[in-house]
Amino acid sequence: MEIKTLNLLELLNKTQVLYSTEFAGGYRVPADLLENLLEVSQTKEPLFDGIMFMQKIDKDAYIVVDGMKRLISLSLLLHALCECYKLTNNKNIHAIKLIKKRYLFGKYGTKIQLNDYEKQIYEKLVKYEKMTDKEKEHQMFKVLHEFWAKIKMNNLSAVQLFNQIKHIKALVCIYDEADIDNRDLYQFLNCNNSYIEELKLIKNFLEEKTGDSVKQWYEFTDMFEKADMVRKIKYFFLDFLTIQKNGIIPKENEIYMSFKHYYLRMINNGQTSDEFFNSMKNVAKNYIKISTANFENLEIKQRIQTIKDNNMYETFPYLLEVTDDYENGRITEETFCQLLDTVILFVAEQKSGDFESIINFATLSHEINTRIV
Repeated sequence: MEIKTLNLLELLNKTQVLYSTEFAGGYRVPADLLENLLEVSQTKEPLFDGIMFMQKIDKDAYIVVDGMKRLISLSLLLHALCECYKLTNNKNIHAIKLIKKRYLFGKYGTKIQLNDYEKQIYEKLVKYEKMTDKEKEHQMFKVLHEFWAKIKMNNLSAVQLFNQIKHIKALVCIYDEADIDNRDLYQFLNCNNSYIEELKLIKNFLEEKTGDSVKQWYEFTDMFEKADMVRKIKYFFLDFLTIQKNGIIPKENEIYMSFKHYYLRMINNGQTSDEFFNSMKNVAKNYIKISTANFENLEIKQRIQTIKDNNMYETFPYLLEVTDDYENGRITEETFCQLLDTVILFVAEQKSGDFESIINFATLSHEINTRIV
């Protein structure tokens, strides 16, 4: 691994293409780059823009594992600079052509290569293509126009602003082969980022395995889409993995790693991909059933609805286990109702403070079972 401090303009100039990963998620505005530039301009100090991780895949091509959003912001600022001073005079027109040639476009098109909708928005912006009203709601469009407005408001000359941009630096870590799994690295670096998209990491991990795993993944997510519960998939994984980890709740921003370890453990123990997903889909079916209180038995339905109405979501891992017992005939309707009553009473006591001590889910299953005679 090579670690060095780089001027970000130099980085853009010396590369032909910077690829985004498929799991990094959508563009969200990092710190206001132009405001930071204006602030440090009085100090004559360079602007340090953090640490970036890049995997080198060719002589002048890289995958940006962490830091792409900052590079997007820098390129949008350069584009805003070009927008502000186009058609002003011949000197500026020539300078704008050089900026685009050196920093925005390479032999493969735009130097920054994004994915899917992000790619569409970014390329329309830097190529001056017409955008729909919906596309103009995207953060990249808004950031570009905020940069443009601030350049005008602060009456910044093209030379002045470009000279400030030249002082943006970052500590860049570059490695060649995948000595480090890019997903694992990204997840580790962003473990405290509430916007990390764990499901994209999981999908990308499965794509690396077999095509059948991806098919199974879409069948799994379709279950939630049909129930209008796509936003609940992340919470399903928290509960599902809690069961697999014997009551240890994974951190919200570490779902991917927990899933990866569980998946590999089961496959290494001889389970096929089909068997793994069929088991997970069965749990998902019960999760959707609990979340929607979709039970034919009215007494069960009322009790599940009470749990939902009182936001007793911490009981879901236990409910998934006993629902599976009920659905497979291991317990009767009467026993299931008794268990649900105990769950409701247990959580009510805990929330009211009547319990001698507050316990977490690691002991909740045991505690409930000791109350069942």
